[in-house]
Amino acid sequence: MSETVTLIVWIAVVGYYVVYALTIASVTQTSRNHRRSHDTSLSLGRARPGAGLMESVQRFLARPGIVDCAPYDARHHDAAWRLAGADRLMSNEGPLPPSAHVLAAARAALEVCNLYPSSGEDVRLAVAGFSGAAPESVVLGNGSTEVLDLVIRMFVGPGDETIVAVPTYAFFETQTRLQGGTPVLVPLTDSFGLDADAIRAAVTPRTKLVFLCSPNNPTGNAWGKAELEAILATGVPTLVDQAYLECGHSTSFTPLVAVHPNLVVTRTFSKAFGLAALRIGYGVMHPELADAVLRLRIPFSPSLPALRAALAAISDPSEIEERRRYISTERERVFAALAALPGLHPFPSEGNFILMDLAGSSRSSEEIIRLARAERILLRAMGSHRLRGTHLRVTVGTTVQNDRFLAFFDALLNRGEAVAAGRLA
Repeated sequence: MSETVTLIVWIAVVGYYVVYALTIASVTQTSRNHRRSHDTSLSLGRARPGAGLMESVQRFLARPGIVDCAPYDARHHDAAWRLAGADRLMSNEGPLPPSAHVLAAARAALEVCNLYPSSGEDVRLAVAGFSGAAPESVVLGNGSTEVLDLVIRMFVGPGDETIVAVPTYAFFETQTRLQGGTPVLVPLTDSFGLDADAIRAAVTPRTKLVFLCSPNNPTGNAWGKAELEAILATGVPTLVDQAYLECGHSTSFTPLVAVHPNLVVTRTFSKAFGLAALRIGYGVMHPELADAVLRLRIPFSPSLPALRAALAAISDPSEIEERRRYISTERERVFAALAALPGLHPFPSEGNFILMDLAGSSRSSEEIIRLARAERILLRAMGSHRLRGTHLRVTVGTTVQNDRFLAFFDALLNRGEAVAAGRLA
């Protein structure tokens, strides 16, 4: 009996120490795990890169799907800056630099750049007079892209839809997806016309915005007032990007804002005005919507140099018309020369660019872009605009740049030869 008791006591003692050891090990491991988790939460830079980093914060995101969205691709700008001195005919930048009085206004602002800028009330008044809108309808932005983004964030959330007439500016799609929305793509007609009936048919209870661009990037053509009003009749908020308006003679839609409260028009100083690097643009919309958008916009969005330069640029109508004439004249000259080349079909344009179809040339857009780059001429393929393979876009540049571009295309398509590097310099 005593031996049995002794055995039971011995087993109990051994069991106690086993349980104790396991408990200590478990507590130690738990503590290590907690410290590891705590360290990661304090310093995301120490989390493993890639998916591991996002896994550590993804549950905190308001829109978890944002990590799967492709952002607007601006790598072609970086590539252009690395190739200093090249002919930048790929990004629809203004061909003419700012005039002396515009540069002087920007430089003067730099002298007091230790101070915050104003809200730009003087610029809003000037823009209102220039565009035929009420001052309270004008919203300034860090480029028209900021105004576009603000309006999209105002209307679009997870589960919502936008309608995008494609091919067009890729920003409409990317920003819709970043807000958790779904872009519903409505193709233009075979001749790149606006299919207003198809757009109206695509409207559903989930539709929050319709996107249009006039003149349209990359096709170059513009829409008419009747087409726009047919779409506005749906009552759906409709945003028309008119960034290229001052590059040609298409219709301005800003006066329509006064009678169509669901219309938003965006315009910019980046193209014909030649202020792309300063980042200033504006939107024209119903005053109540403008007030709401201004609540979303970050303070001091346009910089003081941008505000002063924009005010100087828009205050000289004769200079604006001179720029419009130059772009239009050079665009028509380049278009006529391209139309005479074999296997090439350029499309008429009201912008500062020309879209062309290379299908008849037996050359791909990628091949021509590569050969042009060897000549330090930068062109743009249209894959991001949903035109793949045989479409190419060229920006209207200076007269010298346009001559070099046409000489390159003549040698390549008319004589069937690649130009030796440096020959066009």
